[in-house]
Amino acid sequence: MLLLYSIGIRLYHLAAALASPFNDKAKAFTEGRRNIFQKVNQELKNETAKRIWFHCSSYGEYEQGKPVLQQIKKLFPQYKIVLTFFSPSGYKQGIKENLADFIFYLPCDSSTNAHKWLDYINPHMAIFVKYDFWFHYINGLSKRHIPFIYISAIFRTDQFFFKWFGGAFLKELKKASRFFVQNDTSLNILNNKGITQVEVSGDTRFDRVIQLPELEFTDEKIESFSVGERIIVAGSTWPEDHKLLAGYCNSEEIKLLLVPHEIHESSYKDFTYACRKNVVRHSKATKEELKKADVLIIDKIGMLSKIYRFATITYIGGGFGKGIHNTLEAAVYGKPVIFGPNFQKFAEAKLLIESGGAFTINNLTEMKTVFDDLLNNNKKREQAGAICENVVKSNSGATMIITNWLQNHLH
Repeated sequence: MLLLYSIGIRLYHLAAALASPFNDKAKAFTEGRRNIFQKVNQELKNETAKRIWFHCSSYGEYEQGKPVLQQIKKLFPQYKIVLTFFSPSGYKQGIKENLADFIFYLPCDSSTNAHKWLDYINPHMAIFVKYDFWFHYINGLSKRHIPFIYISAIFRTDQFFFKWFGGAFLKELKKASRFFVQNDTSLNILNNKGITQVEVSGDTRFDRVIQLPELEFTDEKIESFSVGERIIVAGSTWPEDHKLLAGYCNSEEIKLLLVPHEIHESSYKDFTYACRKNVVRHSKATKEELKKADVLIIDKIGMLSKIYRFATITYIGGGFGKGIHNTLEAAVYGKPVIFGPNFQKFAEAKLLIESGGAFTINNLTEMKTVFDDLLNNNKKREQAGAICENVVKSNSGATMIITNWLQNHLH
């Protein structure tokens, strides 16, 4: 199994390298790792302070881990933070915000790379956000008796390290110093496998998003478009979502703020082709065009979490594909949340549905029913929004639990 794992990792990196001339993400993934150990050595060779290695897979995990990262900087100034990413989206945001002392792409997971990596950064502790169970890295940490923890982790019985062929991975996971998990289900799964160094802390994303309504945000174009109107904010949408949203817009008098997951025009051209209403793009729209527009497409990154404040109701994309995106960023504003059927792996989405603040749809007919009901029934809409806001607020506090533990284990 380990041999197949190692081969698979190398093939993945090789595929990214081969695709890099034709794909911007693959290019960033590959070039970011070129001469990585030379970069690490150059930046760290004269650094004598103790270090904490903080790893996030991608942008979502970075946002999830940010509250803990910020608290570490505040509570443990004697440590330098080495922040790593697997994907370009996280790395770009990490570089932009510059919250850590050193920021790198994580080298390919191999025994040799793990050995070199730990030699160079020599961490006092490693912190992994949610997942990214890199065998050679955690094996190297355990061999060197370097404590490592997982925060906001979530486990399912169908994960590979709980299968008959995942014994080697499970053996290494058992060596973690602590698992801070999101729910009791994860706690029980780990306990049943003999892993008892587990604590239910909840999800640090609740702590992250709870700050959003307090952030100042103004945008003349969005404000001009939305003032006095019923607004649907559809965030992180994909082509499958666009088909339904276009169909709904064609049949209703409504204004839509569309924030595609991919901002290049080819990702939403299907929507502009199918939608018979007046569609404008944020980057090009004039004041006169905004007055007449029915749909405003946000073709700029980094705005979505702040845009939900303009919503009457919200729609979260991805539910007709691999899985929905962040529901909490919308819920924290006290807005009802709607999404497609693929949400089963997202505990917060299930919690919002069970509480009565979120609604799931399977097709255009159901979208029309749910949207119309919420838009036209003020009482139901306000109740659902209040439930969403309460769910977020009542589930915050994971960061405090984690940092309290760190205060007893970092010296």
